[in-house]
Amino acid sequence: MFSQIFKKTWMIALLMMALLTSCNKEDTISSTDDVENYVDNVVFDMQQQGNCGKFGCYEFVFPITISFPDGSSTEVADYQALRLALKGYHEANPDGERPSLGFPLEVLTEDGDMITVNTKEELHELRVQCRREFFQNHRPKGHRYRGMFCFKLDFPVSIELPDGTTVEAQDQLDLQYTLRRWRKDNSDSEERPSLVFPLSVTMEDGTQVTVDSKEALKELKDSCSQ
Repeated sequence: MFSQIFKKTWMIALLMMALLTSCNKEDTISSTDDVENYVDNVVFDMQQQGNCGKFGCYEFVFPITISFPDGSSTEVADYQALRLALKGYHEANPDGERPSLGFPLEVLTEDGDMITVNTKEELHELRVQCRREFFQNHRPKGHRYRGMFCFKLDFPVSIELPDGTTVEAQDQLDLQYTLRRWRKDNSDSEERPSLVFPLSVTMEDGTQVTVDSKEALKELKDSCSQ
């Protein structure tokens, strides 16, 4: 009799442990999904603000700055670093307001022009000028699987300034400094610095492509949204 009771108790305990383990696994999976969905939404919104990224008219020129609700900020070197920063923030502040893009930031047009964007309003103006409607027709769910960017520049790159001079940027920070310094000295100019061709870019799958002209760059950008 005692043996039967012991066996039943032991089986119930095993069943309870199995149920508890299953629930813990489900909670962990659910929590991970919630964080990833949060990151998807924030990245989608950031790209949507200026119609940037793989399916938009423009590409963010990294590094870009992310501003947090507490007044702090961080600079991220690429989309992977952006996602990690957003994930870390959300895990520490599950009920906090969303981080936002910091300004100024730089974007690259389909024609190879480099634009320093100083405010959210200026970014909105670029969005209005964009002919692509991906962000109007899609939602954030699964955005990370669609790809974050079309291509990124391979350094060094040469930049032609509106006065006809050419400057070589050795890396991302050098490019950012060059563009912001020019904009500061020419705040009233409607002209824009532009890339010098040919140049090399790396696609999202790691393939390197040589781009020979503005027309080729535009064709490359168009191919990413198909």
